[in-house]
Amino acid sequence: MAAEPVAESRVSARGASASAWADVGDSAVERLITAARREGWDRALDAHAATAPFFVARLRNLALGNWHVLLTLPHQARALDVGCGFGALAAGLALSYRRALGIEMLPERLRFAALREPRGAIGLVRGSGHDLPFAPAMADLVTMNGVLEWAAYYVPGDPRALQLRMLGEARRLLVPSGVLAVAIENRYALETLMATRDTHTGLHFVPALPRRLANLVSRWRKGEEFRTYLYGLREYHALLRDAGFTRTRVLDLAPSYNDYDFVIAPEDGATYRLLWRNGWMRSFAPGTGAVRGRLARHRAERLGGVAYAYLALGGTDATALDPGHPLWAAVAPLGAAPGGARFGAALSCPGAMAVVTHEGGAVSGLVVLARPVLDASPLAVLRSRALADHLDGRLEPLGETDFADYRVAAFRVRAGR
Repeated sequence: MAAEPVAESRVSARGASASAWADVGDSAVERLITAARREGWDRALDAHAATAPFFVARLRNLALGNWHVLLTLPHQARALDVGCGFGALAAGLALSYRRALGIEMLPERLRFAALREPRGAIGLVRGSGHDLPFAPAMADLVTMNGVLEWAAYYVPGDPRALQLRMLGEARRLLVPSGVLAVAIENRYALETLMATRDTHTGLHFVPALPRRLANLVSRWRKGEEFRTYLYGLREYHALLRDAGFTRTRVLDLAPSYNDYDFVIAPEDGATYRLLWRNGWMRSFAPGTGAVRGRLARHRAERLGGVAYAYLALGGTDATALDPGHPLWAAVAPLGAAPGGARFGAALSCPGAMAVVTHEGGAVSGLVVLARPVLDASPLAVLRSRALADHLDGRLEPLGETDFADYRVAAFRVRAGR
């Protein structure tokens, strides 16, 4: 059991905490914890809303991991969030599954996570993702949100080998039908290729460079090795296979895994064209939207390869985005069909996701999966307000049914206004 950071840490937990992108510094975290003990975690975040809006929004976002809905796992599933940080993703999973656990190496983050879940809705453990202190086959879902790239930041050794060790540990904990879900950036993101500063190193271009060259640049510019390895679309499949997963799938979380409106199959050029043509897509960094828009018009099938962030799945290659998924047989009696193409549309309430169907030129349907039952109009909780405005007044309810412990509502989208 590795319940403490390993002795060979390259950097202290204190240094890592301050360097993580969009997180507040160590002194601010300590003030946050003190305030949370005094007035509650949610009110304590108010003091940081103006200076660190993304940090605050992420900590309040219990829908952060809603992509799990596309896996249609049963309510009795057990979920483990590796590198749970301040606890938002694990707290969201706890609303959907019988048991949710979070493991985190940095103690100050665990202290805050414990304050936000005082009734023990999630089990919290301090430990390292390299040696997970749990018995084999204890989880149906293991998640890593912005974690795998840091696998070599605390311990010496080859970064890819350390990432494989972490992935192997996750596989050990999964039941045979279990799924690993890794949310992480793309090595060849358009943002990187257009010289947006890397959020892990603060350097330009480095993630996309050959590893030896990236290491030389990092040593020259920062005096340290390059260790936060990212991968491209095909490389994530290879990485997961090398970790022992025979079934893999990679999806685009657009525009970023911590702030996504849509979940898209990277090979789905028709969906990229639809989203960009209608102005519903955002880009992670300024300036990249115009380039993606041009690609959508002429080479939409290339957009998945330069996506900013992915959801890499091990243990399955099937999601509700697939036309052959059992979901579509369940909603067929309602008159709903998978259409020519489909994509996930994020909702702002935890445990819910919409699947939008289209024929390339126009949206044709909407299927909403929710657990617990969605008590609001799907348009009121769509994260993409542009898409919600487009669908306003055009949804025709087809009915509801149950599927895999989810309540499913199907809609037809009327043409025109």
